[in-house]
Amino acid sequence: MSAIEEDRMFVTALARGLALLAAWRPEDGALGNQELASRTGLPKSTVSRLGHTLLATGHLRQDAAGGYRLGPATLALAATAMAGHDMRRAVAPRMQAFAREHGVSTSLGIRDGTDIVYLETCRSPARVSVQLNVGSRVPLATTAIGRALYAGLDTSEREQLDGALAQRYGSRWASLKASLAQACHDWQTTGFTASFGDYEADVMAVGIALRPLAAGQPTLCLNASGPLFSFDESTMKKDIAPALVALGQCLGA
Repeated sequence: MSAIEEDRMFVTALARGLALLAAWRPEDGALGNQELASRTGLPKSTVSRLGHTLLATGHLRQDAAGGYRLGPATLALAATAMAGHDMRRAVAPRMQAFAREHGVSTSLGIRDGTDIVYLETCRSPARVSVQLNVGSRVPLATTAIGRALYAGLDTSEREQLDGALAQRYGSRWASLKASLAQACHDWQTTGFTASFGDYEADVMAVGIALRPLAAGQPTLCLNASGPLFSFDESTMKKDIAPALVALGQCLGA
């Protein structure tokens, strides 16, 4: 029996409802019961009941074809959650200036399980840049921004996260753990982490962790990324990474 199953305070129905709401990705339109069941691992009959309940509460809405979309009550929760991040408001103007000066995309992220969710994204006015938006979700283990957050955690938090990552990646975990160990070494020696084609083959990125502005707030992370045809590994390490580290120092990282 798992720890969750042994937890008498854990409300399974609520967890399933939240899992259903988390199934949407920024690029999604309407999703049907079958797709939601596939993404969440829940039975289709359970998805149908949850969908009916969340429609009634305004957390979902339904189109003419019967597909579900996130509803206004969910959007209100998201807006409230975003407003609670003081670091986002403090960092955004500097992120935009950094993106313009260096011709890159910059994103501010927070951990959600074994992923990073973007709280803010700024792009340079260059013709081509990495296309990720607020709310985009990327894997922690293979991205510069995720590796930076991992390196910025204390030992106990990192050990707990290792368990979740091992469960997610199975046989791939050994090689990914080695990559994360290297990221921790890079963080200690250079002040930044990197992902040069590890997440997407044509994306070069570096990342840093940001210290919370106040006790009790979560660790956030910041990256700078650009396309391979404009930024090679040497350019990222020699030019972009030191500038990002300097930005982090200005922000108290």
